[in-house]
Amino acid sequence: MLLTFIIFIVVVSLLVFVHELGHFMTARRLGVTVEEFGFGFPPRIFGLRRRGTVYSLNWIPFGGFVRLKGETPGTSLDPDSFAAQSRPRRFGILAAGVLMNYLLSAVLFTAGFTVGLPSVSDTAPGSAPLKDVRPQIVSLEDGGPAAHGGLRVGDSIVAFNDRPLTSSRELKELQRENAGSPITLSVQRGQRQRTLTLSPAQSPNGDYRIGVGILDVGTLTYPFPQSIWYGLTTTVRITGDIFVSFGHLLRDLVVERTVSPDLSGPVGVVVLTGQALELGWPYLIQFTALLSVTLAVINFFPLPALDGGRALFVIIESVRRKAIDYRVESLIHAIGFYVLIALVLLVSLRDVQRLGLGDKLVENVRQIFGG
Repeated sequence: MLLTFIIFIVVVSLLVFVHELGHFMTARRLGVTVEEFGFGFPPRIFGLRRRGTVYSLNWIPFGGFVRLKGETPGTSLDPDSFAAQSRPRRFGILAAGVLMNYLLSAVLFTAGFTVGLPSVSDTAPGSAPLKDVRPQIVSLEDGGPAAHGGLRVGDSIVAFNDRPLTSSRELKELQRENAGSPITLSVQRGQRQRTLTLSPAQSPNGDYRIGVGILDVGTLTYPFPQSIWYGLTTTVRITGDIFVSFGHLLRDLVVERTVSPDLSGPVGVVVLTGQALELGWPYLIQFTALLSVTLAVINFFPLPALDGGRALFVIIESVRRKAIDYRVESLIHAIGFYVLIALVLLVSLRDVQRLGLGDKLVENVRQIFGG
């Protein structure tokens, strides 16, 4: 668990650091004074001043921040302040963080495709053949035999009753032939292989199932020049998928007044990081690239307190041909920030309940304090 938390901090810090680096580099390029570039969040451990900028290391190790001169509305209109820049320049500085997250995602996918990334056989881009194709668990039925038996999402099923498997179709055929008798599955989880015995449950239509969703997953590799192209196109494709997912989320909220169980906050991301790490570095690279795209999309939503919300004010100012009262803008961003924090806490609480982490957390606290 400690290693998972450390890797989670490293991943989040990388994503936020790259994001803030985009703001920093663009602001400096356009002549805006950067007052501080911090790694982590205050309180500060130490700071080093160079060319008018304080480079600080802070105690809270989640990402970082950039503080620009005149960034807060109404604080400065000096020529080297953010507020004194033209609207296109301000928009460019605000958008630079998002663009850097897209660049990071493309670089990670490029590196991953060069060494080999896991890919579903019927959705793999390009014509490169998949290697080491195996049936892999992509979903688990709550309370089903597979979940009770210790199977996890990401496990590869390599044998059924000691018979080697090469496809999900073989697995389904063997399940039908087995007719509900106990079965033995050999599964690959990262670098480890284990054997589990399960008793299939009968479904309402009479079939016997173990309660898993299975797809054929293999390793996809491209030569380096070609991997650059597929790194870029994969980033674009995932952006579209994220927008579709958020569209479904909004539809569920408005029409059905429910929240998808797939929506995760920081707690859920920690768990997913641990699962990706356990499956191996290719999965962790892929997961980090996906998080980078997700951060880019969410951060540029036109919501107060986010870069997208601040960019929206720049657009509104361009349409009105007049600046919005800085006190009104500051109040809206402040309210948006507190609403955002509240939503994060609510989603995190739901993650704790959904993942059954409450009892584990209490037990860990008792062990720490000797209770």
